[in-house]
Amino acid sequence: MELRSTKLLFLYKSFLFRKVFFTTKDKSLKKIVKGLNIKKRKKRIEYIYNEAIREINTYYFKDLCDFKNNQCIAQRLSGRSDINGCCIAGCPNFGDKGCITINLTCKLIYCKSALGNIKRLKFRNIKILKLLSLRQRIILKTDFFSSKEEIIKDLYYGLIIYGFRCLGKEFSLFKRRLRRKRSSE
Repeated sequence: MELRSTKLLFLYKSFLFRKVFFTTKDKSLKKIVKGLNIKKRKKRIEYIYNEAIREINTYYFKDLCDFKNNQCIAQRLSGRSDINGCCIAGCPNFGDKGCITINLTCKLIYCKSALGNIKRLKFRNIKILKLLSLRQRIILKTDFFSSKEEIIKDLYYGLIIYGFRCLGKEFSLFKRRLRRKRSSE
C-alpha cells in the first residue's frame, strides 16, 4: 500500500494493517514508512526513538551546552559558581563531561545562551514521532533524567508503569538533595 501523507497514521498503526507492507515515492515519508513496516512494537519504538535522536543531532550539529569543569556555557557566561547547568545536581545521568545517556526529552530543552542564534527545534517538528500514540508522546515529552533504555520501557509499557517509575525517581532525587544538604551543614 502506498503512503502519500501522514493524516491516517493512527489507522495504519492499528491491528487492521498488521500484515500490510507500505511503500512511498515521497522522500520525506521514507522513515515513516520504514517505521510502519516494523511490525514488532518494541522494535518500532526503538527505531522511532533512534531516528528522532538522529534528527535532533543533525539539526543541532554540535554539543550546545558545551560543558567545561561541570559548568555549561550559560553558567560560565554569567560567572555563577553553580554547576551542572539545567541538568540539576541530582540527575543520575550526569557525568564528568555532561550527560552520559541519550535522552530525547532533555535534548529538546536548551536555554537561550546555548542556542545562540539557532532556531529551537520543537517536538511537533520531528515527523517520525507521529508514529507514536498520543500517550507515548506525552510520556516522551515529560521523561526527563531517564536513560534511553528506561524511556523505551516507559513507551512500551505505558502510563501506569511510567507514573510509578516517576514517583520513585522523584523520591530518590529528594533523598539525594536531603543528603547533600545534611552533609553541607
